[in-house]
Amino acid sequence: MLIDITVANFRSIKEPQTISFAALKDKRLDQSKVEIVSDKLKVLRTVAVVGPNGVGKSTIVRALEAIKGIVTADLSEENPLKRILTGSIFAYNEIKNQPAEFTVRVLLREATQGEREVIATYTIKADTDHVWEESLYYNFGSSKKLMFERIASSGLEEEVSYKVRWGKLYRGDKKRSEKAVDSKHSFLKHAASKGGETCSEVYGWFENTLDILPMGVGSSSEKYVAAMLNQHPAWKDQLINFFWSMDITDIRDIRVGCNKDGKFVQSNDGDMVFFIHSNTKAAMFSPYAKESLSMKRLSLLALAFFEAFTKGKVLVVDDYGMFLHPEVIIYLTSVFTGGCKRASQLFVFDCNPTLLEDGLLRRDGIYFAEKDSVGSTIYYPLSDFKFGASAKTRAMYESGAFGALPITSEFRFVNEEA
Repeated sequence: MLIDITVANFRSIKEPQTISFAALKDKRLDQSKVEIVSDKLKVLRTVAVVGPNGVGKSTIVRALEAIKGIVTADLSEENPLKRILTGSIFAYNEIKNQPAEFTVRVLLREATQGEREVIATYTIKADTDHVWEESLYYNFGSSKKLMFERIASSGLEEEVSYKVRWGKLYRGDKKRSEKAVDSKHSFLKHAASKGGETCSEVYGWFENTLDILPMGVGSSSEKYVAAMLNQHPAWKDQLINFFWSMDITDIRDIRVGCNKDGKFVQSNDGDMVFFIHSNTKAAMFSPYAKESLSMKRLSLLALAFFEAFTKGKVLVVDDYGMFLHPEVIIYLTSVFTGGCKRASQLFVFDCNPTLLEDGLLRRDGIYFAEKDSVGSTIYYPLSDFKFGASAKTRAMYESGAFGALPITSEFRFVNEEA
């Protein structure tokens, strides 16, 4: 489970900004929307970031993509940092060429009888040419222990050298791994690829648990849907039932296959999807590419939810309500909260104030995004504001009580070519 993420000097973010899934210790808030990890830690199932267009809501999504990209980059790629971070360093920083900074805290193991929960804190600082700092700490309950720390020496050399510290509890090869990793790749990846127990555990979270969904409208969406239905054939009926639950009742079958000599052929490894629409008199064979944008979006979200119902997943969804009716947004969020596996979470970003409907999310699970005086994105939680339980949150937001609203002014097109 994701505990929090902190980002600095990346895209629209300048100073460190943190979004947390750690629930406030407030018994007045809905306890059914949190998971109890220990007597000192409760974790939210769902967190939403709300704000106007263009303020940088999605920067956190891009940050998670960047961290995952750096951590999981193939060791044979010459410089994945250039591919991942080019154009992503905060543009308005007074001190140029400073690295982007990312810190992620995740729950690796829940408490068992006689043992405390284990929380990993992974930090990486990098620019397009070098990883300047990388570290991993474990918290065993309230006890913080170093696993490894790798800090680059100062200088402008093409290949920097590193000072490395190891914790007593680190499990994995040390000296050979230390010398084998260059400045353009993460130590976490290398150590995990060599079977290092400590790094493999954290690497596995990035590779298998953190799931950043595609937008749901392009070819990647169809491939995702096809792959999921091939992997879980029984989910075809679940998907049809899911559509029916939202009054989409004309889809009677879903088929997956491939194009063979210009014809669709059903296949267990195909990447094409067809919906069979029918009424009382006729049926229509509709390719996925011809479906509405909302149907593509719902298909993608549904199958991602099904995975979160069966295994621990952190689903990150940008423009969550894109193409969806407000009532469907409310319904989807409730379905996830009610059906997700204990270790699963939903992290969504949207400009739609529907997410502020009372009772849908906890106050500490709603963050607002807006720009400060220097054009940098800042995030702040709804729980920072004091108001009564009977207040209408969405109405207060739309009246300007919490900020994070677009400021519109008159626009008139002037045809200068006339």
